[in-house]
Amino acid sequence: MAACGGKHDGDSAGEGATGGVSPNLTSDDSTGGIELPGSGALGKLDLPEELPGDRPGVGGCKKADFLFVIDNSGSMAGEQANLIASFPGFIATITQTIAAQDYHIMAVPTDDGASAGLSTKCGATSCVCKPAPVCCPKTCELFGKDCNGDPCDALPLSECDQIYGRGNIYNADGEQCALADDRRYMTASQPNLAETFECVANIGTFGSGAEKPALATLEAVSAALNGPGGCSEGFLRKDAILVVIIITDEEDDNTVDGEGSPGEPEEWHAQLVAAKGGDADAVVVLGLVGDGNFADGVCPPDSAPNNDGVGAEPALRLQRFVDMFENGVIGSVCATDYTPFFSEAVGVIDFACDEFVPVG
Repeated sequence: MAACGGKHDGDSAGEGATGGVSPNLTSDDSTGGIELPGSGALGKLDLPEELPGDRPGVGGCKKADFLFVIDNSGSMAGEQANLIASFPGFIATITQTIAAQDYHIMAVPTDDGASAGLSTKCGATSCVCKPAPVCCPKTCELFGKDCNGDPCDALPLSECDQIYGRGNIYNADGEQCALADDRRYMTASQPNLAETFECVANIGTFGSGAEKPALATLEAVSAALNGPGGCSEGFLRKDAILVVIIITDEEDDNTVDGEGSPGEPEEWHAQLVAAKGGDADAVVVLGLVGDGNFADGVCPPDSAPNNDGVGAEPALRLQRFVDMFENGVIGSVCATDYTPFFSEAVGVIDFACDEFVPVG
Protein backbone atom coordinates (compact mmCIF):
# COMPACT_ATOMS: atom_id res chain seq x y z
CA MET A 1 0.00 0.00 0.00
CA ALA A 2 1.37 3.38 -0.94
CA ALA A 3 1.23 6.02 1.73
CA CYS A 4 2.52 9.51 2.17
CA GLY A 5 3.01 11.78 5.12
CA GLY A 6 4.07 15.31 5.78
CA LYS A 7 5.39 17.69 3.13
CA HIS A 8 7.61 16.64 0.27
CA ASP A 9 8.51 17.47 -3.31
CA GLY A 10 6.88 14.42 -4.88
CA ASP A 11 4.69 14.45 -7.95
CA SER A 12 1.13 15.64 -7.70
CA ALA A 13 -1.65 13.15 -7.10
CA GLY A 14 -3.03 13.33 -10.60
CA GLU A 15 -5.11 15.84 -12.47
CA GLY A 16 -6.97 18.09 -10.09
CA ALA A 17 -5.20 16.80 -6.97
CA THR A 18 -3.73 19.37 -4.63
CA GLY A 19 -1.91 19.58 -1.35
CA GLY A 20 1.35 17.93 -2.40
CA VAL A 21 0.14 14.37 -2.02
CA SER A 22 2.39 12.04 -3.97
CA PRO A 23 1.13 8.95 -5.77
CA ASN A 24 4.61 7.61 -6.26
CA LEU A 25 5.72 6.62 -2.76
CA THR A 26 6.74 3.00 -3.08
CA SER A 27 8.95 0.57 -1.24
CA ASP A 28 10.40 -2.88 -1.71
CA ASP A 29 7.77 -4.57 0.45
CA SER A 30 4.03 -4.54 1.03
CA THR A 31 4.06 -2.00 3.84
CA GLY A 32 4.46 1.02 1.55
CA GLY A 33 6.36 4.04 2.76
CA ILE A 34 5.78 7.32 4.49
CA GLU A 35 7.90 10.38 5.00
CA LEU A 36 9.06 11.48 8.40
CA PRO A 37 7.68 15.00 8.82
CA GLY A 38 10.32 17.48 7.80
CA SER A 39 12.76 14.88 6.49
CA GLY A 40 12.25 15.49 2.78
CA ALA A 41 13.04 11.84 2.09
CA LEU A 42 10.80 9.36 0.38
CA GLY A 43 10.35 5.66 1.00
CA LYS A 44 10.44 3.71 4.23
CA LEU A 45 10.16 5.66 7.45
CA ASP A 46 13.59 5.98 9.09
CA LEU A 47 13.45 7.45 12.58
CA PRO A 48 16.57 9.03 14.06
CA GLU A 49 18.41 6.82 16.53
CA GLU A 50 17.55 9.24 19.30
CA LEU A 51 14.71 11.72 19.53
CA PRO A 52 14.13 14.33 22.26
CA GLY A 53 11.55 12.14 23.99
CA ASP A 54 14.06 9.29 24.31
CA ARG A 55 16.21 11.25 26.73
CA PRO A 56 15.04 11.42 30.36
CA GLY A 57 13.54 14.77 31.26
CA VAL A 58 13.60 16.17 27.71
CA GLY A 59 10.37 16.71 25.76
CA GLY A 60 7.87 14.00 25.03
CA CYS A 61 4.11 13.86 25.42
CA LYS A 62 2.55 12.09 28.38
CA LYS A 63 -0.98 11.97 26.98
CA ALA A 64 -2.59 11.23 23.61
CA ASP A 65 -6.20 11.59 22.44
CA PHE A 66 -7.21 9.26 19.57
CA LEU A 67 -10.27 10.23 17.52
CA PHE A 68 -11.56 7.64 15.02
CA VAL A 69 -13.99 9.17 12.51
CA ILE A 70 -15.74 6.21 10.87
CA ASP A 71 -18.02 6.34 7.84
CA ASN A 72 -21.25 4.55 8.81
CA SER A 73 -22.91 4.50 5.38
CA GLY A 74 -24.10 1.41 3.54
CA SER A 75 -20.85 0.42 1.79
CA MET A 76 -18.57 0.40 4.84
CA ALA A 77 -19.01 -3.06 6.42
CA GLY A 78 -15.73 -4.45 5.09
CA GLU A 79 -13.75 -1.34 5.96
CA GLN A 80 -15.08 -1.32 9.52
CA ALA A 81 -14.11 -4.99 9.86
CA ASN A 82 -10.59 -4.19 8.62
CA LEU A 83 -10.28 -1.35 11.13
CA ILE A 84 -11.42 -3.56 14.01
CA ALA A 85 -8.99 -6.32 13.01
CA SER A 86 -6.04 -3.92 12.90
CA PHE A 87 -6.77 -2.15 16.21
CA PRO A 88 -5.20 -4.59 18.72
CA GLY A 89 -1.85 -4.51 16.92
CA PHE A 90 -2.06 -0.73 16.51
CA ILE A 91 -2.72 0.04 20.16
CA ALA A 92 -0.15 -2.53 21.28
CA THR A 93 2.51 -0.85 19.12
CA ILE A 94 1.43 2.57 20.38
CA THR A 95 1.81 1.57 24.03
CA GLN A 96 5.20 -0.02 23.33
CA THR A 97 6.54 2.88 21.26
CA ILE A 98 5.34 6.32 22.28
CA ALA A 99 5.97 8.03 25.59
CA ALA A 100 2.28 8.65 26.26
CA GLN A 101 0.67 5.94 28.34
CA ASP A 102 -2.35 8.06 29.31
CA TYR A 103 -4.69 8.02 26.33
CA HIS A 104 -8.29 8.60 25.33
CA ILE A 105 -9.98 6.78 22.44
CA MET A 106 -13.27 7.84 20.87
CA ALA A 107 -15.12 6.66 17.75
CA VAL A 108 -17.59 8.94 15.99
CA PRO A 109 -19.83 8.35 12.95
CA THR A 110 -19.96 10.65 9.93
CA ASP A 111 -23.61 11.63 10.40
CA ASP A 112 -25.74 13.18 13.14
CA GLY A 113 -28.12 10.25 13.58
CA ALA A 114 -31.10 12.33 12.50
CA SER A 115 -31.18 10.81 9.03
CA ALA A 116 -30.83 7.27 10.32
CA GLY A 117 -33.44 4.57 10.00
CA LEU A 118 -32.99 3.24 6.50
CA SER A 119 -34.25 -0.16 7.62
CA THR A 120 -37.66 -0.13 9.29
CA LYS A 121 -40.24 -2.90 9.57
CA CYS A 122 -43.52 -2.36 11.37
CA GLY A 123 -46.23 -4.63 12.67
CA ALA A 124 -49.63 -3.74 14.08
CA THR A 125 -48.33 -2.03 17.21
CA SER A 126 -44.54 -1.82 16.98
CA CYS A 127 -41.62 -1.24 14.65
CA VAL A 128 -38.06 -2.51 14.43
CA CYS A 129 -35.44 -0.29 12.80
CA LYS A 130 -31.71 0.14 12.29
CA PRO A 131 -29.39 1.68 13.31
CA ALA A 132 -30.82 1.20 16.76
CA PRO A 133 -31.59 3.14 18.83
CA VAL A 134 -30.94 6.41 16.96
CA CYS A 135 -33.41 5.41 14.23
CA CYS A 136 -36.31 5.46 16.66
CA PRO A 137 -37.21 9.17 16.77
CA LYS A 138 -37.69 9.21 13.00
CA THR A 139 -39.56 5.88 13.09
CA CYS A 140 -41.85 7.12 15.86
CA GLU A 141 -42.50 10.31 13.93
CA LEU A 142 -43.45 8.42 10.78
CA PHE A 143 -45.39 5.52 12.25
CA GLY A 144 -46.32 6.41 15.84
CA LYS A 145 -45.65 2.88 17.11
CA ASP A 146 -43.34 1.45 19.73
CA CYS A 147 -39.78 1.26 18.41
CA ASN A 148 -37.36 -1.58 19.06
CA GLY A 149 -39.31 -2.53 22.17
CA ASP A 150 -39.46 0.95 23.66
CA PRO A 151 -42.49 3.28 23.77
CA CYS A 152 -42.04 6.41 21.72
CA ASP A 153 -42.46 8.63 24.78
CA ALA A 154 -39.68 6.84 26.67
CA LEU A 155 -36.90 6.15 24.17
CA PRO A 156 -33.46 5.41 25.71
CA LEU A 157 -31.87 8.40 23.96
CA SER A 158 -30.43 11.76 24.85
CA GLU A 159 -29.53 14.84 22.85
CA CYS A 160 -25.99 13.47 22.69
CA ASP A 161 -27.17 10.59 20.51
CA GLN A 162 -28.19 12.80 17.60
CA ILE A 163 -25.46 15.33 16.93
CA TYR A 164 -22.37 15.46 14.74
CA GLY A 165 -19.18 14.47 16.53
CA ARG A 166 -20.92 12.31 19.13
CA GLY A 167 -18.88 9.55 20.67
CA ASN A 168 -20.47 6.28 19.61
CA ILE A 169 -21.69 4.02 22.42
CA TYR A 170 -23.68 1.41 20.43
CA ASN A 171 -22.75 -1.47 18.17
CA ALA A 172 -24.42 -2.11 14.82
CA ASP A 173 -27.28 -3.98 16.51
CA GLY A 174 -28.05 -1.16 18.91
CA GLU A 175 -26.54 -2.84 21.94
CA GLN A 176 -24.83 -0.44 24.31
CA CYS A 177 -21.08 -0.88 24.56
CA ALA A 178 -19.53 -1.22 28.01
CA LEU A 179 -17.69 2.08 28.19
CA ALA A 180 -16.52 2.77 31.73
CA ASP A 181 -17.96 5.55 33.88
CA ASP A 182 -20.72 6.37 31.38
CA ARG A 183 -18.26 8.20 29.14
CA ARG A 184 -18.53 8.34 25.37
CA TYR A 185 -14.84 7.53 25.03
CA MET A 186 -12.37 5.03 26.46
CA THR A 187 -9.33 5.62 28.62
CA ALA A 188 -6.19 3.53 29.11
CA SER A 189 -7.88 1.88 32.10
CA GLN A 190 -10.88 0.70 30.04
CA PRO A 191 -11.56 -2.98 30.86
CA ASN A 192 -11.40 -5.22 27.80
CA LEU A 193 -10.10 -2.39 25.62
CA ALA A 194 -9.92 -4.32 22.33
CA GLU A 195 -13.39 -5.81 22.78
CA THR A 196 -14.85 -2.42 23.68
CA PHE A 197 -13.23 -0.80 20.65
CA GLU A 198 -14.65 -3.56 18.47
CA CYS A 199 -18.09 -2.67 19.83
CA VAL A 200 -17.90 1.08 19.19
CA ALA A 201 -16.06 0.72 15.83
CA ASN A 202 -18.70 -1.73 14.62
CA ILE A 203 -20.70 1.38 14.01
CA GLY A 204 -23.00 -0.15 11.41
CA THR A 205 -23.95 0.68 7.85
CA PHE A 206 -27.38 2.25 8.18
CA GLY A 207 -26.16 5.81 8.66
CA SER A 208 -26.70 8.70 6.29
CA GLY A 209 -25.23 8.48 2.79
CA ALA A 210 -24.46 12.22 3.00
CA GLU A 211 -21.24 11.65 4.94
CA LYS A 212 -19.59 14.63 6.64
CA PRO A 213 -16.30 13.37 8.11
CA ALA A 214 -14.68 16.80 8.41
CA LEU A 215 -17.70 18.24 10.23
CA ALA A 216 -17.82 15.20 12.54
CA THR A 217 -14.12 15.69 13.31
CA LEU A 218 -14.45 19.38 14.12
CA GLU A 219 -17.56 18.92 16.24
CA ALA A 220 -15.92 16.07 18.16
CA VAL A 221 -13.13 18.41 19.31
CA SER A 222 -15.36 21.46 19.82
CA ALA A 223 -15.54 23.29 23.13
CA ALA A 224 -19.27 22.64 23.29
CA LEU A 225 -18.83 18.86 23.34
CA ASN A 226 -15.61 18.73 25.38
CA GLY A 227 -16.26 21.40 27.97
CA PRO A 228 -18.09 21.06 31.30
CA GLY A 229 -21.42 19.36 30.78
CA GLY A 230 -20.58 18.50 27.17
CA CYS A 231 -21.44 15.15 25.63
CA SER A 232 -17.75 14.17 25.51
CA GLU A 233 -16.59 16.20 28.47
CA GLY A 234 -12.87 15.78 29.05
CA PHE A 235 -12.00 13.86 25.88
CA LEU A 236 -9.81 16.55 24.33
CA ARG A 237 -7.00 17.68 26.63
CA LYS A 238 -4.69 20.66 26.27
CA ASP A 239 -1.68 18.68 27.47
CA ALA A 240 -2.14 15.79 25.00
CA ILE A 241 -1.37 15.28 21.33
CA LEU A 242 -4.43 14.72 19.15
CA VAL A 243 -4.45 11.84 16.66
CA VAL A 244 -7.35 11.91 14.17
CA ILE A 245 -8.03 8.80 12.07
CA ILE A 246 -10.56 9.32 9.25
CA ILE A 247 -11.83 6.23 7.42
CA THR A 248 -14.29 6.68 4.56
CA ASP A 249 -14.85 5.40 1.02
CA GLU A 250 -16.38 8.68 -0.19
CA GLU A 251 -15.18 12.19 -0.79
CA ASP A 252 -16.27 14.91 1.62
CA ASP A 253 -17.84 16.95 -1.16
CA ASN A 254 -20.37 19.72 -0.47
CA THR A 255 -21.20 20.64 -4.06
CA VAL A 256 -24.63 19.01 -3.63
CA ASP A 257 -26.95 20.76 -1.20
CA GLY A 258 -27.12 18.91 2.12
CA GLU A 259 -24.10 16.73 1.43
CA GLY A 260 -20.54 17.09 2.66
CA SER A 261 -19.02 19.26 5.35
CA PRO A 262 -19.37 23.02 5.11
CA GLY A 263 -16.29 25.00 4.12
CA GLU A 264 -13.05 24.08 2.42
CA PRO A 265 -10.07 21.96 3.55
CA GLU A 266 -8.12 25.10 4.46
CA GLU A 267 -10.92 26.10 6.85
CA TRP A 268 -11.09 22.59 8.33
CA HIS A 269 -7.35 22.71 8.94
CA ALA A 270 -7.56 26.09 10.66
CA GLN A 271 -10.43 24.98 12.90
CA LEU A 272 -8.73 21.74 13.93
CA VAL A 273 -5.47 23.55 14.75
CA ALA A 274 -7.44 26.15 16.72
CA ALA A 275 -8.97 23.36 18.79
CA LYS A 276 -5.41 22.51 19.85
CA GLY A 277 -4.63 26.06 20.88
CA GLY A 278 -2.99 26.91 17.56
CA ASP A 279 -0.33 24.20 17.84
CA ALA A 280 -0.42 22.36 14.49
CA ASP A 281 2.48 20.15 15.57
CA ALA A 282 0.27 18.70 18.32
CA VAL A 283 -2.04 17.19 15.67
CA VAL A 284 -1.55 13.98 13.71
CA VAL A 285 -4.11 13.23 10.97
CA LEU A 286 -4.34 9.80 9.37
CA GLY A 287 -6.61 9.42 6.35
CA LEU A 288 -7.73 6.03 5.09
CA VAL A 289 -9.52 7.32 2.00
CA GLY A 290 -10.11 6.68 -1.69
CA ASP A 291 -6.83 6.85 -3.64
CA GLY A 292 -7.89 5.90 -7.18
CA ASN A 293 -6.49 9.22 -8.42
CA PHE A 294 -2.96 8.08 -7.48
CA ALA A 295 -0.88 6.40 -10.16
CA ASP A 296 -0.28 3.45 -7.83
CA GLY A 297 -3.47 3.71 -5.80
CA VAL A 298 -5.02 0.57 -4.36
CA CYS A 299 -8.56 1.64 -5.25
CA PRO A 300 -9.45 1.11 -8.93
CA PRO A 301 -9.43 4.38 -10.91
CA ASP A 302 -12.85 6.03 -11.22
CA SER A 303 -14.38 3.43 -8.89
CA ALA A 304 -17.32 4.05 -6.59
CA PRO A 305 -18.05 2.80 -3.08
CA ASN A 306 -19.50 -0.69 -3.04
CA ASN A 307 -20.33 -3.47 -0.63
CA ASP A 308 -17.30 -5.64 -1.42
CA GLY A 309 -14.89 -3.00 -0.13
CA VAL A 310 -12.92 -2.77 -3.38
CA GLY A 311 -14.18 0.58 -4.67
CA ALA A 312 -13.97 4.07 -3.24
CA GLU A 313 -14.50 7.57 -4.54
CA PRO A 314 -11.22 9.47 -4.99
CA ALA A 315 -11.06 11.83 -2.01
CA LEU A 316 -9.08 14.80 -3.30
CA ARG A 317 -10.47 17.24 -0.71
CA LEU A 318 -9.77 14.90 2.19
CA GLN A 319 -6.32 14.17 0.78
CA ARG A 320 -5.67 17.91 0.66
CA PHE A 321 -6.87 18.31 4.24
CA VAL A 322 -4.63 15.54 5.57
CA ASP A 323 -1.60 16.75 3.62
CA MET A 324 -1.85 20.23 5.15
CA PHE A 325 -0.55 18.77 8.40
CA GLU A 326 3.17 18.16 8.79
CA ASN A 327 2.11 15.06 10.71
CA GLY A 328 -0.34 13.89 8.04
CA VAL A 329 -0.43 10.40 6.54
CA ILE A 330 -2.64 9.12 3.70
CA GLY A 331 -3.42 5.45 3.13
CA SER A 332 -5.87 3.54 0.99
CA VAL A 333 -9.28 2.63 2.35
CA CYS A 334 -9.34 -0.13 -0.29
CA ALA A 335 -6.38 -1.99 1.24
CA THR A 336 -7.30 -5.49 2.38
CA ASP A 337 -5.28 -5.06 5.58
CA TYR A 338 -4.77 -1.77 7.47
CA THR A 339 -2.08 -3.18 9.76
CA PRO A 340 0.89 -2.06 7.58
CA PHE A 341 -0.54 1.46 7.36
CA PHE A 342 -0.99 1.75 11.12
CA SER A 343 2.40 0.19 11.81
CA GLU A 344 4.10 2.84 9.70
CA ALA A 345 1.91 5.64 11.07
CA VAL A 346 3.08 4.88 14.60
CA GLY A 347 6.44 6.40 13.64
CA VAL A 348 4.77 9.72 12.82
CA ILE A 349 2.77 9.63 16.04
CA ASP A 350 5.94 8.87 17.98
CA PHE A 351 7.72 11.79 16.30
CA ALA A 352 4.86 14.18 17.16
CA CYS A 353 4.83 12.91 20.71
CA ASP A 354 8.57 13.40 21.16
CA GLU A 355 8.43 16.94 19.79
CA PHE A 356 5.35 17.94 21.80
CA VAL A 357 5.65 20.76 24.33
CA PRO A 358 2.57 20.83 26.60
CA VAL A 359 0.83 24.14 27.15
CA GLY A 360 2.08 25.79 30.32
